[in-house]
Amino acid sequence: MSDIPETLVDALRTTVARHGNDRGVRYYATPDSSVYLGYADIDRNARAIATSLVAAGHQVGQTVLIAVSPGLGWTESVYGVLYAGLGFVPAPISGYGPATAVAEKAAGIGRSAEAVLFLTDRAALEKLGGSLPGFEESTVFVEDLLAEGDPDAWVRPDIDGDSLAYLLFTSGSTGDPKGVIAPHGTMAAACFVNRAFYGDVDGDSTVIGWAPLHHITGLSMNILVPATIGAQAVVTPTEQFQRRPVFWLQLISKHKGTFTAAGNFAFALCTQLATDEQIAELDLSSMRALICGSEPILPQTMRAFIERFAPAGLGADVVAPSMGLTEAGLISAKWAGDPLVIRRFDVAALEAGVLVPAEGDGTVEWVSCGTPSPETTVRIVDPDTLEVLPDGKVGEIWVSSFMVSPGYFQRPDATAEAFGLSLPGDDLPYLRTGDLAATLDGQVFVTGRLKEMIIIRGRNIYPQDLEALARTASPAVGISASFELAGHPSAVGIVLEVSQEALDESGQSVDTVATAVRDTLLSTASLPSVAVAIIPENTLPRTGGGKVRRGPTRQLIEAGELPTVHSSGFRPPVSA
Repeated sequence: MSDIPETLVDALRTTVARHGNDRGVRYYATPDSSVYLGYADIDRNARAIATSLVAAGHQVGQTVLIAVSPGLGWTESVYGVLYAGLGFVPAPISGYGPATAVAEKAAGIGRSAEAVLFLTDRAALEKLGGSLPGFEESTVFVEDLLAEGDPDAWVRPDIDGDSLAYLLFTSGSTGDPKGVIAPHGTMAAACFVNRAFYGDVDGDSTVIGWAPLHHITGLSMNILVPATIGAQAVVTPTEQFQRRPVFWLQLISKHKGTFTAAGNFAFALCTQLATDEQIAELDLSSMRALICGSEPILPQTMRAFIERFAPAGLGADVVAPSMGLTEAGLISAKWAGDPLVIRRFDVAALEAGVLVPAEGDGTVEWVSCGTPSPETTVRIVDPDTLEVLPDGKVGEIWVSSFMVSPGYFQRPDATAEAFGLSLPGDDLPYLRTGDLAATLDGQVFVTGRLKEMIIIRGRNIYPQDLEALARTASPAVGISASFELAGHPSAVGIVLEVSQEALDESGQSVDTVATAVRDTLLSTASLPSVAVAIIPENTLPRTGGGKVRRGPTRQLIEAGELPTVHSSGFRPPVSA
């Protein structure tokens, strides 16, 4: 990897030397309007921001909290901080709850990161209520730094591959957030080495994205990877995808996109909402890899998406399930060009922790997340005995790779619990991920999160399997979250999103849907008891990438803080 730039700063400078403004980032604020910023201009603006920061006395190694309005300001801000030798810390500026709550969450991340500055723009600060708690005297605006800085006075900071590039606080961080350390060299190398997973992404590629830019997927795929390898980037805000999911595919068609990434829910929405007329106008034949990750991947979603968009030129081998982690980068994925692997397994054996291929009743289908890269070592480990398990046995994923973070910022205890661990007879340092999986015939089948496993009478039950079963009970059932309960009349709880339109079309009421879901889970999953709550669409807690948050859902339903239209089988709400 000697030809890989040492830092993200060097990588962008190399891209500028090769491509100037011929390549860069095109941002669509709406489907009908876009703005473009070439890499040479991004570099110039980053140098202006950096000289302003250095002139103000900020030093290499300090951290800067960033929360700017969706748009090109993210790219300028990120690289401006990096060009000053500082580490950036992205924070969301939108989310559930009032502006004060969103601001307090961002401020909590900043405090945990020991940020010396809060970098924002005036429009973003207004959304946060006009100030960020604790950063009132250390808030600076991108507009001012650009106006005041002299790009020609920039001097490369004294940084190397081990220097901090950024801290990324893991999805769903609440009162005790942990910042994952991302060094320059690790991230630059990951951008280059992972290209083979995505169809050899290179300078001739066009990356299409809509994930939030404070989230690992949006940050890496929409900003860092394209700028590092010199690819064209086309980006639209998450809100545009939410309003009109097919716009994502229209951007691919319009710009001949070669690579994109999203969660299972995005594939399902496009399949459901795209009209025949819209599909007839799409050309998806340019796609080399359409990555699916960040949440459980459902076989029926993958099949339906491929079938629905095949007339638009989507190849059957383009959809690429993957598994990654903020702490470890990409762990495994379906290599571009390889076939999609979906297998069926015996449910009873699975509950005992073994993958046994089977057909017919009493089986469940899972999508393979492909294979690890040659640079990544994956072991499946018994989380209790720390014994390395053989093929077909379910255990915790332990991973060793140059992409693994050094640990959590200023959290030595948490770092020691997860990073740099050893296995008998193995000299490699491992990260224990908290994710459960089994390998079979070289394929990695991710089964769930260790902390989310539902254990009933000695059976290991995966929440995503219950959620998939709930969908079969009624066409009105949407996204859901299931979890184990304690201190309730029921052993398992499930919270379902149901739209009024879907109810009207099904001819059912919320009560009959709840009964159908309960009966399905009791009979098919053989559960002793089930509590069911129904809530309106788009009210389940989610991460910035759209992943359902099961733990917070349980906490909110127990506190009576979800807008339920039906609830049965839960204990009465208690104050949070």
